[in-house]
Amino acid sequence: MAEERKSATTALSPHQSHNPGSFHAIRNRLSFTNGGGSISETAFAGRIGGNQEFVADDEELLKRQPDAAPISNIKDALRLDGFRNIELWRMAIIEGWGTFLLISCLGAGASGLTTLGPSTSQFAATLYAAAFNVIGLTLFIFSAAPASGGHLNPTITIATFFAGLCTLPRAILYVVAQCVGAIIGWYWLKLGLGDAFFPAGIIPGCTVDPTLVSPGQLFVLEYLFSQALIFTAFGVGLDPRQGKVFGPALSPVLVGFTLGFGTLASSLAKPGYTGICKHTYRSCLRLLFLEKIEGQCSADYRVSTTAFNSARCLGLMIAKGDMQYHYVHWLAASSAAMLNGLFYHFAPPYVRGKPRSAIVGVATGV
Repeated sequence: MAEERKSATTALSPHQSHNPGSFHAIRNRLSFTNGGGSISETAFAGRIGGNQEFVADDEELLKRQPDAAPISNIKDALRLDGFRNIELWRMAIIEGWGTFLLISCLGAGASGLTTLGPSTSQFAATLYAAAFNVIGLTLFIFSAAPASGGHLNPTITIATFFAGLCTLPRAILYVVAQCVGAIIGWYWLKLGLGDAFFPAGIIPGCTVDPTLVSPGQLFVLEYLFSQALIFTAFGVGLDPRQGKVFGPALSPVLVGFTLGFGTLASSLAKPGYTGICKHTYRSCLRLLFLEKIEGQCSADYRVSTTAFNSARCLGLMIAKGDMQYHYVHWLAASSAAMLNGLFYHFAPPYVRGKPRSAIVGVATGV
């Protein structure tokens, strides 16, 4: 036992043997020995829920993968040689697979909410959706973060890019993979549910009533709630100063709660808009009269499932054949991500002017 402990210690950086951010870099990963075996840990500053503890201080690795630690200049962030990094492609595939599973599972619940009868209150549906989002997102972050960073959401990926925690090649590969995963996920769910796939034609979390909500109002609301959720997700999931408070063991749970918070905060915001990428028809009787949904009105469509994920809406709206105002989802979320990046660089969690190794030391507590 003593020899195994010694072996594990000697594989770590001499700065701090127990810190996962100071493990030796092997290829594009961090590696340490454990009982004679080898565990591979991805070095990625933008790992959601990791609070920048899983970063590297190996100069050779940082040359190949700049976002293995917080990126200190625009040139490194925009380097295109990352497209030749096979490891990034593997991680992007995992992002797509994780998004496929997450979107399919949450989508099944969202579809079920549209069939609730009038005896179910909107508040009860909102609580169900919030709890479902918290549990689902938390579990998937825990599952995907070690392998890919656990973004599972283009908004988070774009936000980490503008904050200097993700390179452009990784951002592009991740967003494409997330969108493809979401589209396949919704078609897969549609194949399984058949006529039960959002039977009323309503897309909860993605469409609005155009007679009650204009594109401008949709942008303002989407931007507001997206900005709030990015801010809180960064605060509990990517701020290295929080590592000393709760660390990566609790951080993914708190990130999940940010989505639940968004559901509760936005679900009753405005008639015709029930939250982040939401949809409600309060004029249900009018729609019935016009036979647009053929009698399938349930609970005034008081559906309370939040999106906070442009890929989710992209896949669902393509599968349903309704792309109404979808460009607003991307525009609002991307704008929120860019402004969050400006604030992040305005008040960074590390000391300006320090060499990159010193920044890594701040992140990992060395």
